[in-house]
Amino acid sequence: MTPTFEEELDQSSISAVVIENPYSANECVLYPSNATDEKLETMWVLAKDGDYTCLEDMQ
Repeated sequence: MTPTFEEELDQSSISAVVIENPYSANECVLYPSNATDEKLETMWVLAKDGDYTCLEDMQ
């Protein structure tokens, strides 16, 4: 049986890559460390500077 997305995340740590853009906001890509090349095509999150909210602001 193929593991679910949640099960795969439970079995891995999250890695991050910061892409510095000199002419626009920097970007941070988060992805499971154990993801295969095929899974990396769909299992990632992109955060751009200013496009997110701090946890403290939401509490």
